[in-house]
Amino acid sequence: MAEGLLFFYLIQVFILLLGISVGHSVLLLKIRHEENRKKELELALLEKREDILQQGKKIAHDLEEVLYKAKVQQEIDDIIRKNGNP
Repeated sequence: MAEGLLFFYLIQVFILLLGISVGHSVLLLKIRHEENRKKELELALLEKREDILQQGKKIAHDLEEVLYKAKVQQEIDDIIRKNGNP
C-alpha cells in the first residue's frame, strides 16, 4: 500500500513538473511572438518614416523649382516692361 502511494505521489510530481515545463514553454513562445510582432511594427514604422522623409524632400525640391521658375518669370516680365516703356 505504501509503495502504491509513493508511486502515486511520484507520478503526481512528474505531472506537476511536466505541467510547469509546458507552461514555461508556452509563455516563452508567447513572449517571442510578441517580441517579433514588436520588431515588425518598428520596422514598418521606420519604413513609413523613410517614405515620409522622401516625400518631404520631393516636395521641398518641387517647391524650390517652382519658386525658381516664378523668380525667372518675374525677371523676364521686368525686362519686358523696361523694354516696352522707353
